[in-house]
Amino acid sequence: MDTIRYTGIETPWGTIWAAVSEKGLVQLNLSGGKEAFLRELKSRTRSELVEDSSALGELRTQLDSYFRHKRRSFEIPLDLRGTSFQVDVWKGIYEVPYGELTSYGRIAKAIGKPKAVRAVGNAVGDNPISLVVPCHRVVSSDGGIGGFGGGLPLKRKMLAHEGVLENAEGVPERNVDLRQFFHRK
Repeated sequence: MDTIRYTGIETPWGTIWAAVSEKGLVQLNLSGGKEAFLRELKSRTRSELVEDSSALGELRTQLDSYFRHKRRSFEIPLDLRGTSFQVDVWKGIYEVPYGELTSYGRIAKAIGKPKAVRAVGNAVGDNPISLVVPCHRVVSSDGGIGGFGGGLPLKRKMLAHEGVLENAEGVPERNVDLRQFFHRK
């Protein structure tokens, strides 16, 4: 059984809970609190969990830079735990640059499964490392904001932080066209 260390990291958006194995970052939760974070972590890992406030120092530094608009991507080792399909989707999401968007359909095509749009949506929803693996940058093919496990207000806030939206308030789930921000490969 491996050991996973976890801690809460204070940010301008509240406490972010994160966990790391010897290989890399396993989970990062932007919302939900410690109890929800631990429930999810236990269901995903079957590992010994140790709270360690000294863990994740490099992630703390990179998060601080991100929130001060001095960092646009995260460069830390990842321990992606999921099916091979999920890992392919998460790697595809990781490639979407700051301030740009993609769609579920574009991710499906990028991983060689163009008909698996719904499955891609499910994998995006199961992303355990939100923000670092930026699933908030995945929207509907029609340019609508789509869904988000942490809730649409948080997704709006994240997109506003990256300059995709003017502000985090009042952006409807539908009747918005974000396609101008689509990442071009």
